[in-house]
Amino acid sequence: MSVLQRQSMIIVTMLSTIFALTIWPRFLADALSVNPAVYLVLIGVAAVPLFMRRAALENADT
Repeated sequence: MSVLQRQSMIIVTMLSTIFALTIWPRFLADALSVNPAVYLVLIGVAAVPLFMRRAALENADT
């Protein structure tokens, strides 16, 4: 997967989520009912593989 494909997937996911939040009141209510700390934990868990890959690439360069 190229960088452009990954960035495009992230943008499409964000835009579709924003669209769902605007047109689907139940989805908005459910999203707002979750504690914001849960979203921070999920972002951290999803970012771990990216940080590991970045560290591996930096170690390979040296």
